Amino acid sequence: MLKRFTRTQTTTACAFALAALGALANANAQSTQTLSTITVQGADDESLPPVAPGGQAATGARLGILGNVDILDAPISITSYTAELIQDQQARTLADVLQSDPSVRFTTNSGHMLEHFTIRGLDVSGPSIMLNGLYGIAPKGHVPTEFLERVEVMRGPSALLSGMAPVDNIGGTVNLVTKRATAEPITNFTTSYSSDSYFQGHVDVGRRFGEEQQLGIRFNGAYGSGDTGVEDQKKQRRLGALALDYQGNNWGLKLDAYSSREKIENGSQGMYGLVGRGGVGELVDVPDAKSNMFRGTHGTYDDEGFSLRGDFKLNDNLNAYASVGAANSTGKGLMFGTRVVVTDHDGSADGYVYNVHTITRGRVAETGLDGRFNTGSVVHNVRASASWLNYKEGTANNPYTGWPQNIYDPISPPQFPGDPGVPDFSVDNILTSYALADTMDMANGKVLLTLGARLQRVKQKLQDYDESKLSPSIGVVVKPWGENTSLFANYMEGLSPGETVPTGYDNEGETFKPLTSKQTEVGFKQRLGTFTHTVSAFQIERPTLVDSDDGLRLTEGGDQRLRGVEWSMFGQITPTLGVLGGVAYMDAQQRDTGLDSYAVPKWTANLGLDWTTPITGLNVGGRVVYTGKQWADTGNTIELPSWHRFDLNARYATKISNTPVTFNLYVENVTGREYWSGLFNSGFLMPASPRTVRLAATFEF
Repeated sequence: MLKRFTRTQTTTACAFALAALGALANANAQSTQTLSTITVQGADDESLPPVAPGGQAATGARLGILGNVDILDAPISITSYTAELIQDQQARTLADVLQSDPSVRFTTNSGHMLEHFTIRGLDVSGPSIMLNGLYGIAPKGHVPTEFLERVEVMRGPSALLSGMAPVDNIGGTVNLVTKRATAEPITNFTTSYSSDSYFQGHVDVGRRFGEEQQLGIRFNGAYGSGDTGVEDQKKQRRLGALALDYQGNNWGLKLDAYSSREKIENGSQGMYGLVGRGGVGELVDVPDAKSNMFRGTHGTYDDEGFSLRGDFKLNDNLNAYASVGAANSTGKGLMFGTRVVVTDHDGSADGYVYNVHTITRGRVAETGLDGRFNTGSVVHNVRASASWLNYKEGTANNPYTGWPQNIYDPISPPQFPGDPGVPDFSVDNILTSYALADTMDMANGKVLLTLGARLQRVKQKLQDYDESKLSPSIGVVVKPWGENTSLFANYMEGLSPGETVPTGYDNEGETFKPLTSKQTEVGFKQRLGTFTHTVSAFQIERPTLVDSDDGLRLTEGGDQRLRGVEWSMFGQITPTLGVLGGVAYMDAQQRDTGLDSYAVPKWTANLGLDWTTPITGLNVGGRVVYTGKQWADTGNTIELPSWHRFDLNARYATKISNTPVTFNLYVENVTGREYWSGLFNSGFLMPASPRTVRLAATFEF
């Protein structure tokens, strides 16, 4: 039996605007210095790619088995967000960071206990997040950002690069990179406020020890409590995270451990069912963004995990590594099921509330080799890995349903059901894989060809399923016009466990067999001095689950095709003006029905600017987020209108009694606009978050 860890162990306008920015950057490139390229690094050199000009993104990212790769050398579309961006936007969770990505949209709102989202129109959820390159050990609830150095986003399926996630991540992969001790000592304290009256303190301490600074220690701790923007909701969160590393002679060790808890008291934002189960069947006016239909409820989510990695230089051309990790997650109370079914345009609804007890256990191990050799003029970078992951999950819930509710004049639940007790595991999967990849450097770096495959074995112990699947992949990068321009193409396959039917269907909890997706992509990347951008076109095909004719069950038999074009960018377009974001177009269809896929808007855009003002130490910026029209259900009966939102941010760096201090201001949804922001699942709509103001002061001692 697995034991629980103890605490101590533990869009058109946007397109024109983007085009103008690209032209401006091109003009500015003549007067800026070209960055040196970062190539694939060996297992004994896992240093991060450097931060790009502007500070909000990095020049490269970790591509799973391929290691750290410069963005221009990567055969896929990637963006790596930095700790500086996290600080500037006072991002407290992973979802806050991903607000800057045009390919990401959310399927839970900010008042919810979990944060799920989509990349390229396809689901990605908590257990599908990687922590330092390993699945199954990242926090499953809200992912705290205080201990993160980078948030790396790889778009599209990538079984070769990262293997099979324990839960859906067909649309892409997110890898979290933890902070480590730097050469310079770090002693920072941040105190912050968030509306309505939430206060938090965060301490970040790092030191290196030894004659050659071999030993590094980095600790991050945070505690916050207070009222949120949701009426009468209170939230409390805490985090403790420790990172140790030791650099020996031709070897190194890294240990990470964390423990986090989040509590909500007195309710949450809701999900509003309009289609199926007696729903009104038409779009209704959005309720107040601060509306709380679940007063009197409560919920707590605990995440604890660790990882240990060793790197070994066997000789000048061969390196080895080994990693192990484990994580436990437990949620109790109001986790999900925060929903109503709207039955009339006047806001009449049937209320639903669930007391949930959910547990998750992840155990992972990985080992690998990377070597380099030549065949004539071709340089081979060969990587091989073997991985094992055991992922268990179980959920029990105690519902109270059907009380009269009104979304415009909320009624508290007559009662909050009792704890359903510790659940049995409904998922117990063992994922074993073997991968081999060769990146061939030809014509003195002008051509990079990656060939590889991963043999993935999926054993679903509770479903009596045990099969293997070989997933081949190919990627090519060509640099016909020098080091700062690359053309790329890839064919990638993705493999994910069979989906589990969510709450709201009669066959809730049923798990289906694993699914295979296929992606083809071509693109163009360019570094114009201090500005970098990527344009890509792709197609993803995958089988899906579909609603039964009566809408009460999810069944197999769907066939989805997504075609899209993306333009992403980061860096500085002038010496005083930084940019981050992009625009994306998507055409998603259910080929088995001929209908459009729901929850996939045609156009999305996220564009942020940061201006270094003439006032010493003062930067001001803003961001516009646009989401086009999208269908709200599988039958294409309700269409959500497009929406846009404006955010503002500012920072001021100064000194107080010779102590460096940075003040940050961030305002999300400046105008306080209320709109339907997206969908939880078919027919269930989410309101936007209310206007949120965050203030912070960081003292560097």
